Amino acid sequence: MKKGLLILLIVFLLSGCTITRIDNYNYDGIIDKILSLDIKTYNNVGNGYKYYAPHGVVRTDAKEYNDVLKNGVNTYYLYVDVVGYYYKTAISYPKHNNSYFYKKLNYNDKKGYINITEVNDKLYVQMVYNYAKIETYVDKSNLKDVIMDISYILSSTKFNNSLLKKMYESGNLTSKEETYKLFDNKEKQGNFIKWVEEFDKYDGSQNQGEEEEIVVEKKDDDKDTSSVQDDGA
Repeated sequence: MKKGLLILLIVFLLSGCTITRIDNYNYDGIIDKILSLDIKTYNNVGNGYKYYAPHGVVRTDAKEYNDVLKNGVNTYYLYVDVVGYYYKTAISYPKHNNSYFYKKLNYNDKKGYINITEVNDKLYVQMVYNYAKIETYVDKSNLKDVIMDISYILSSTKFNNSLLKKMYESGNLTSKEETYKLFDNKEKQGNFIKWVEEFDKYDGSQNQGEEEEIVVEKKDDDKDTSSVQDDGA
């Protein structure tokens, strides 16, 4: 046993590999590393989709294509756009002149954006990616952890094509007008909080599997970026 561990240690040292916590990255680095991964595991199943929620993130409520997830003091409101995915609808990018942080996302043929704005003493985070969207209000001190969580969730989202086809053929695939109205104009003060308060609760039943830690390697050329990104990001 000791001999085996010694051999592994020697190989590790000779290879020059360095494994580090991903929270040592800046915002851009966190997003790049996670969204570049091919995440094959999942621990939450929805209506026509499934996704991976990282360690500490627990689904607490669900309704149609919407989930509420929590990790400590952070609460994430997830909407999965199965209709947009089914029709391969093109994404619409918002204006971001007054953003605290903005970045266009394009990894592994999946597109989206993250837009963060300041609201009073907190940050309002919207991340749209891979035909899914997460919204949350968070403290600035928690922003890196939040970006990690929501990047894993949205990047790992997988759709059940055969089930969505059956839902469409049976008329059970909700129209885009009905699904999207849940997230319309949440940027306006009060609307997002009102929607949160009115969100129907359920009994907490979940479809969760084994959690799996995903580790990425750190590169030395990452630089801190926490300001507005241009359209070419």
